Amino acid sequence: TKEIDDDKLLELLKATERFVFLVFRLSRRPSNTRDSHFYRKANEFYTNGSMGLEEVISDIKEETIGSGEDEGWFDIKKFFDYINEMFKKEDGFYSWNGLKYFLYEYELYLQNKAKGNSKVDWQDIKKRKKEDTIEHIYPITANKDCWKIVFNEYKEYNEYLLHSLGNLLLLSRSKNSELQNECFEHKVKHRDSSGNEIGYYNGSYSEIEVAQYPRWTPMEILDRGNKMLEFMEKRWGIEIGDEQKKADLLKLDFLVGNN
Repeated sequence: TKEIDDDKLLELLKATERFVFLVFRLSRRPSNTRDSHFYRKANEFYTNGSMGLEEVISDIKEETIGSGEDEGWFDIKKFFDYINEMFKKEDGFYSWNGLKYFLYEYELYLQNKAKGNSKVDWQDIKKRKKEDTIEHIYPITANKDCWKIVFNEYKEYNEYLLHSLGNLLLLSRSKNSELQNECFEHKVKHRDSSGNEIGYYNGSYSEIEVAQYPRWTPMEILDRGNKMLEFMEKRWGIEIGDEQKKADLLKLDFLVGNN
């Protein structure tokens, strides 16, 4: 409601989004974390004008990451612990309540790289069920030989491979549930009952990226997961760690050294 320079307003919104994602979605803090602090800062800025917009933005950044010896509310270790717990109790990254948002942000990143038009709408994604929006590339029901030949060697790690970040794909549209269990080559491109070619190759930008892989094995899941975590680091300005650390978060540390 105040007259604010557009660039400064954008900087404020970016700082706010970063706080929300890093503190609530990664660090798993309670949803009311720092409420009273930010209400007070809003009052100082808006009501009595004792705080300028630059100071507000700086304060949000400090609350997120910290400053000097003071720690912020972001803590990557809490995300490691949370994902580890999700693999024990539920479906790993597939159970993460920030997954849709993260995959959509990754889709936007790929869209910008391709300098293309939008293929996925956020409002549509929010409304659709998770199972209609996010697909396991290596399927939950992997009963075809094409999957067994490649993945049987890693039977004891099956849940980790299934629900690791790199195996989860944002779809431009819902796929027939029967097709979700098909071989990778079929998922990439096949003809439907009307003779039209469909598949990952002409889906979302995320699908198109996956379609560039010649095959889908545990090593591809690790490779794509690493790319996605590198994107997370750049997009939100954080450090997750080296290759081993990323493999630990992806729960694919058993593959490190095999590539």
